[in-house]
Amino acid sequence: MTEHSSQDTHMQPSVRIDADHCGRCTVCSSVCPFDAISADVSTAEVKLDIEKCQVCGICSSACPASAIETVYYNVDPLLKHVDRQMREKCSDTLVLTCRGSGPSQKVITSQLEKMQLGDAASVILPCVGRVPPELLLETLKMGIRKLVAMPCEDEYCRFKDGSMIGTRRLLLVRATLNQLGFEPDTLTVSKRSIKAHVDSSRCIGCGNCGYTCSYGAITMAVPKVAELNPEACSGCGACTAVCPALAITLDGFDYESISQTIHDYSLLVPKIRQKTKKSAILVLSCQWGEFSDLDPDQEGLVENAALIGLPCAGRVDDLHVLEAFHLGFDGVLIGACDKDQCKLKEGNGKAEQRIGSLKKLLAEVNLDERLEMCSVSPRNVNDLNHKIRLFTERLNQLPAKGVA
Repeated sequence: MTEHSSQDTHMQPSVRIDADHCGRCTVCSSVCPFDAISADVSTAEVKLDIEKCQVCGICSSACPASAIETVYYNVDPLLKHVDRQMREKCSDTLVLTCRGSGPSQKVITSQLEKMQLGDAASVILPCVGRVPPELLLETLKMGIRKLVAMPCEDEYCRFKDGSMIGTRRLLLVRATLNQLGFEPDTLTVSKRSIKAHVDSSRCIGCGNCGYTCSYGAITMAVPKVAELNPEACSGCGACTAVCPALAITLDGFDYESISQTIHDYSLLVPKIRQKTKKSAILVLSCQWGEFSDLDPDQEGLVENAALIGLPCAGRVDDLHVLEAFHLGFDGVLIGACDKDQCKLKEGNGKAEQRIGSLKKLLAEVNLDERLEMCSVSPRNVNDLNHKIRLFTERLNQLPAKGVA
C-alpha cells in the first residue's frame, strides 16, 4: 500500500478525449451505453459528458485513433500483468473476466476446472467490452496459446450493452485468428454471471431475503424455506447480507471468505499505526464504484487503509463491520456508487438504511462515528483516497476506542 503525494487530484477526470487525435468518426458515441459522448453537428467536435460517463472503457477500446484516454486498464500495464502471471503460474492460458462473471481467482479456477483447463494467468476487468483487439493479439505474441474470455451474460451486464459489444468484438477476433491459421479453440468465449445460492438445510424461514431482494428472485416455499430463481438473480448479494442463518452464499463473496480477508488484514493494523501514525481503516467498497485500488497492479491506496471489493454496497454485512472493530480497526468506511449510477437496483439505498440502523446500535458503545458511508466513483481519479483521508482526519479527532 503506497500513499499518494499531498497534492489531491481526486477531481481530475479519469477519461478524456484528445481533440488533436480525434478523427471525428463518432464510433465512440455509437457504442457508449450511457449516451455520455455526443458529436456537435455544426463543428463535428466530439464531446464527453463526464457526469454521465460510467468509465466502462468501451469507447476507449473502440476508438480507431486511440484518442480516448482513460487512467484505468490500459494495454501496456495489462500486458505487464499478463507477463508476470504467465511466469508465476507457468501457464500459456489467459482468462479475461468481467467483475460480474469471475470476481475472484477461486471462482475463475472453478470455472477452468469445468472447462478441463489447468491454472491460468488472469485479468479481472470491470467489463470485457473494454478489451481492445490489440491486447489479445499482443498476448498471443507473448506466448499465450489459449485465450478464455468470460463476459457476463448479456442480460446481467453492469454496463448495459458492454457484454454484447465485447462478445461481438471477441467473435470478430476469433474469426480473424481462424483465417490466420490459429487453432479453432485459441479463443473461447464463455458467458456467465455470479448468482446467489440458498442452503435449504440452514434456512430458518425468516423471509428477510425475499423482502430485501429488489428483483423478485426469492420466494418462500412450503414449509417456509427460501427458494431462489437463478434466472432472476442479479448477483448483488443484498440477500446474503441480511440472512441471519448464513444460509445464502454468493460466488466469490461468501461470508467466510470476506471474514477471512478481514482477519488477514487485521494482522497489519499494528504495523499501519506504527508506520503511518494514523488510524487503521477498513474500506468495504462497491467494486463498480472503485477501479484503480481494486486492481492488484495499482498500488495507489493510501497506506493506512485496507480495501475489500464487494459486488454492491448492499452486500455489506453488519457482522463484518462488527468483526472489523473487534479485530482492531479504528474505523470502517463503506464506499457506494452514487444513487443515480448504482449498477444494481436500490443497492446503495439498502446499504444506507442498514448502515444507518447499525450506527444507532454502535452509538451505545461510542463507535457510531467510526463507521461512515460515502459515495465513490471511478470518474474522478483518487476519489476513494480523498474520502479515506477525510475520514482519517475525523477519526483522529475522536477519543480512543472504548473511551466514553
